[in-house]
Amino acid sequence: MGQPAWLGGRQVIAMTKGHEHVSDADAGFVLSTLEHDQLVESMKVSVPRRELKGGTLLLLWGLRVYLLFMMAVVFWQAWTAAR
Repeated sequence: MGQPAWLGGRQVIAMTKGHEHVSDADAGFVLSTLEHDQLVESMKVSVPRRELKGGTLLLLWGLRVYLLFMMAVVFWQAWTAAR
C-alpha cells in the first residue's frame, strides 16, 4: 500500500466491495476529480452507532460516575477555599 490519501485534513479510507480493493492512490484520484458539491456529498457518509458490549458499557458508566464525583470534589474544594 502507498501513502494514505488525505483530503481537507481528513484521511480518506479506501472502500472495499466484495473482494475488490481500491488502492489509496485510486481513492485519492477519484476524490481529487470530484467537484465541490460532489465532494461534500461524498463526505456526508452516515456511520451508525456502535453497539457496545457489557464490559465497555460498564467502563463508560464508571467513568461517568467518576467524573461526577470529581466535579463534586472540585466544587467542594473551591467552595471551602472561598470561605
